Amino acid sequence: MAKKQSKKPGKKESGAAAPTSDAETKAEAVDSTATAKQTKSAETPALVTKIERLDNAIGLAEHGFLAIVLFSLIGVGSYQFLASRLFHVNDTWPFEALRYLVFFCAMGGAALASQKGRMISMDFVARKLPPRGRIVLRIATSTFVVVACYLLYRGGMGVREAVAGEEYEVIKPSTAFLALPLGGLLIGLHYVLHSLTDAIYLANGQIPPEEEGPQAH
Repeated sequence: MAKKQSKKPGKKESGAAAPTSDAETKAEAVDSTATAKQTKSAETPALVTKIERLDNAIGLAEHGFLAIVLFSLIGVGSYQFLASRLFHVNDTWPFEALRYLVFFCAMGGAALASQKGRMISMDFVARKLPPRGRIVLRIATSTFVVVACYLLYRGGMGVREAVAGEEYEVIKPSTAFLALPLGGLLIGLHYVLHSLTDAIYLANGQIPPEEEGPQAH
């Protein structure tokens, strides 16, 4: 009885060794495949790198512009409140300045959101598509956005001409309404740059890395 008991554990150990070896081999194969995919996706084309640098530089400028506008909003609003409440000074120019500063803030924020890829989008259809299909759809929707931005630019220039002769205290209406065409140009430019990066990846037979900016179009 003792001999039989000593043989059974040996058989179990030898039988369990083969599955463990196969599992390790499969795990190594999966790791090597994942490493190869990461290496391929990490090879960013040189032109894409240049485009992304340009896009980021424009985004930094937009950050600075928004910071100036927000500080101006706070300063003018604080002045108007303190002057009217404490000193009974009811100037009208702060209302004009605040109105146009809010306008600049809205258009600057929209341009920055497009640079970050955080514009509102409906991706119910895109989720059902393969990666390449999503990229093609993103390029198509970006083209539509660029056309809309061109219309916004033309409309903004028309508004500037219409208000050119209006009276003002601090900011000329024609200068204030520059926010419309400039905002349209910046939004369209970001979408063009993002679409170019997607197209370059497709032309090279690659899939763009999972990033916040271009994916959220």
